[in-house]
Amino acid sequence: MVGRIAPRVLLAILAWPVCSFAQTAQQQSDADTQFDRPGLSFASWSLPRGGLVWEQGLPDASWQHDGDATTVQANADSRLRMGLGHGIELQFAGTPYAYQETRAATRTHVHGQGDSDVALKWTLPLSSQAWTAALLATHKFASGGQPFGSSGHADQLAVAVTRDLGNSRSFGGYLARDSQQQGRGWMSAASYGFPFTDALSGYVEAGFGNGIDHARVAGGGLTMLLDHRVQLDGWVLRGLDHSSPDWQAGFGVSIVLARGH
Repeated sequence: MVGRIAPRVLLAILAWPVCSFAQTAQQQSDADTQFDRPGLSFASWSLPRGGLVWEQGLPDASWQHDGDATTVQANADSRLRMGLGHGIELQFAGTPYAYQETRAATRTHVHGQGDSDVALKWTLPLSSQAWTAALLATHKFASGGQPFGSSGHADQLAVAVTRDLGNSRSFGGYLARDSQQQGRGWMSAASYGFPFTDALSGYVEAGFGNGIDHARVAGGGLTMLLDHRVQLDGWVLRGLDHSSPDWQAGFGVSIVLARGH
């Protein structure tokens, strides 16, 4: 009797992640696509197999006042996301255009391109219907020119967790660890999302980081979904200490190129 039950138990254990991924993919296909823009965190859902999404900043910008000088930087960040199936998503990102202006006794400006990166996202096979979580591993290439690019390669491992509160409301948590030539750092964030209408939603968030990711910021944003395939977003963050940018803000668009299955 034990010999008959053991193989069944073993098969059930081995099949659990596959079934969980299948259930997750079905839930994802039945709902609107979860975009990584905007916010400090990212969507805790991966795209289904064959899914393709393009996300573009139009642009994202920051303002920093230091003594008599004010620096404004704008980045046209781009990200292409591709669903590979089994809860895995491949991403390619970069900053094809960046602009920086410094206003002091004289005004100077420079433009160029920023770094690029490749990332893998994996949706964790949770059994809960209310919780979703995903890991995102990113490798950044020092491909950008100064002052927009970094001096060497960098790696980041991050996790995003979302709790569905019902009625299109949600709570999100985020934690990331960075490692690069300049040093190491970590960043954490918490957010609360809520709807205004079926198409218009808002969120508030706060972020706290140390090391090379030093930040003390708080803010929020709006998203508008058009025809279930295009999302427009606007967001703003306020720095809460002298080492954080005074203001960060941006506009963006996210487009579903293929839904996948």
